[in-house]
Amino acid sequence: MQRLLACLWIVCMFVPASAWAQSRTRVWDIPFGTPVTKLPLTEFVDTACGTNGGPPSLPLESFAEFARCPVERASGLREIWFIYDDEWEYIARAQRDPLEIGRYSANTLFRQPVTTSLLIDDDGLVQGFRIVSDPRAPIDVRMEAYILYPILKGLITDAPWLCADLPLDARDRPIQGTTILKATCEMVGEQRFARAEGRHLLKPGQEVGAVPRFLDQAEGDFESTARLEVYSRAAVSGVPCCPAAARR
Repeated sequence: MQRLLACLWIVCMFVPASAWAQSRTRVWDIPFGTPVTKLPLTEFVDTACGTNGGPPSLPLESFAEFARCPVERASGLREIWFIYDDEWEYIARAQRDPLEIGRYSANTLFRQPVTTSLLIDDDGLVQGFRIVSDPRAPIDVRMEAYILYPILKGLITDAPWLCADLPLDARDRPIQGTTILKATCEMVGEQRFARAEGRHLLKPGQEVGAVPRFLDQAEGDFESTARLEVYSRAAVSGVPCCPAAARR
């Protein structure tokens, strides 16, 4: 291990600073209608069928195998999960440099781990994407996932967002005295429809840091999430994912 670290250190000393940059192409940079064959395949890696913003399911060799994934009933599209290339992040971790690790953390947004996916139509064209806070993050990190909610909305500015606070269930409660967040926003632009969701609350039966009352109740049960999904309006015409205004 010491020899490996020494070699990595020598390599890093002679690598230009510009080469340290992680993949700078992000999911929101991909124009809708882009064929899967034109995606940055060295930057978007480890593809798999998606699970509606959750963890990966069936592994794929590449985006070209999109047809192996099921068509979503709501959107009529196929979700392909992937990660951004994280090679330089692991070099930074080998150096044990917290600043460099933070700088080159590939699959985070404002230091929050996120899952990313593209939505592909039957012709192999990109017609949407999702960004969702990662529920597998450590408890102390996941607690702050809701702060991504306004940040994700800020990525899409085609038209004004229309937001609504959702009704609280009878036993919804705030987390440690903070304000409850249970909101959904929608945006209908000329070419794109977007939906953003933010949650920060305790649901019935959840307690942060409490001793579980049942064996299947994990420590740190709470809801702190942020989610953004964006669709091509032309691609979602006639499907239930989107309001009528987005389907005209």
